[in-house]
Amino acid sequence: MIISLNPDRERMDLTLTVALLVNGRTVLDDFSWASGSERFAQALREFGLEYSIQGHQLVLDGKGFQYSSPALLPFDFAEQENVLLWTLASKDCSQVYTFATENDEAGVARVAAAAEMLQRYFRVKVEEDSPAKFVFTFSEDDPNAKKDSLGNIPYIMRNRLLLRSLIRSGYYGFEEKTAVHDQLTKMLMYFGVNLKYEGRGMEQLSEFERRLMIAQGKKIERTQFTEILETKVITGRDYYVPGDTTEAVAFALLASVANMPKENVVKLSNVELNTSRSGALSCLKRMGANIETVTRREKFGDVFGDVEIYPLEAGKRLQGRRFSEDSIATGFGEYALLAVAACFAEGETILRLPREKRTEMRPKNEFLAENLRKTGVEVGVYDDGLVIRGMETIVNGSDFDGGDSAEMGLALMVLSLALQNKEPIVHIETVEAEFPGIYEKMKQALVSEAKEEA
Repeated sequence: MIISLNPDRERMDLTLTVALLVNGRTVLDDFSWASGSERFAQALREFGLEYSIQGHQLVLDGKGFQYSSPALLPFDFAEQENVLLWTLASKDCSQVYTFATENDEAGVARVAAAAEMLQRYFRVKVEEDSPAKFVFTFSEDDPNAKKDSLGNIPYIMRNRLLLRSLIRSGYYGFEEKTAVHDQLTKMLMYFGVNLKYEGRGMEQLSEFERRLMIAQGKKIERTQFTEILETKVITGRDYYVPGDTTEAVAFALLASVANMPKENVVKLSNVELNTSRSGALSCLKRMGANIETVTRREKFGDVFGDVEIYPLEAGKRLQGRRFSEDSIATGFGEYALLAVAACFAEGETILRLPREKRTEMRPKNEFLAENLRKTGVEVGVYDDGLVIRGMETIVNGSDFDGGDSAEMGLALMVLSLALQNKEPIVHIETVEAEFPGIYEKMKQALVSEAKEEA
């Protein structure tokens, strides 16, 4: 069965942002909107982006670095989208910007949350801070980019620093142990930005330096170096936004744990395969999921391809594994899906969170564990993540509640379908809003292809 995935929202946001900075036209082939991306494109119209759908293409006309910024800045978007919009506005440090909304309890809370988020990523001068209004100007200075426990700059800040250096014709360079979510870096290189992105290690050392480090017993670690230089203009390109990795992981999980007819092969076209984004697919493969990349395309500056997923052979189960912080960092959006996989795996699975995410994730993990325990599976919640001991046969489990998390809801949807529950999970509308059409596609994947043909 061939499944058409929704486009990857994160990459769509970045593409629309870069298209504004292009001096000319960008064309997206085989186009469809990702969830929420049309609303984000409408916000970019306030900066000067023009776009229209022509057949199966989205045609975007950018303003180059001469775009304008609206004084009344949008702030009702996801964190990544807010930061992208605010970074564009930060080009002008003399203009006065405003967050404003209705003077009611909900409006006051939204403005306060936006102001707090703004000051985590930018240095600003506050002109007015009243309950439903926040007025400010941007500072010329950037905040210090603190690296996380893995030796990387968190990707939202990473994208902000690269984008601001680009629009202000500045220089910025940094070194990381690995790169998490480097889509913007590769996209900028593809569009012709003067950017260097390379691995560094022993080959950068002289023979004397290598021998000295070996003699001293020092480990020579390979690092990733990023350097952006002044770029006068970005020219238009054809581009393509591949399918959402989270959806791909969900289908891989469904095929691996549900009672799916053995003749059913789930075929996913044009899946996002950037290794800094698709770590959860690799985790499922380590657990024994039968996932095969049948076509791999290195195009448009990055990697995507076609993936086929086969049900496990009779009598086979997923295997429990220990996943470190760096593995989880490249599949953080699929954390709940990996937890559901662990419920069906033989033995114990440990999912360790990056240190910076542990406080934020503790209540979310408690909520997830409460749902998973309804199946009878043993789930331990610890400061650094989850420990799950899977069961060979799960026959119970219902009334799952995804809460306000679309990703958690999607994982519990897979679990509910695998257990053949007749009722969908609570708050399924949150899942459908983020992943349109996913429930019907998954139900269809469980139907025998032979029965469907009959």
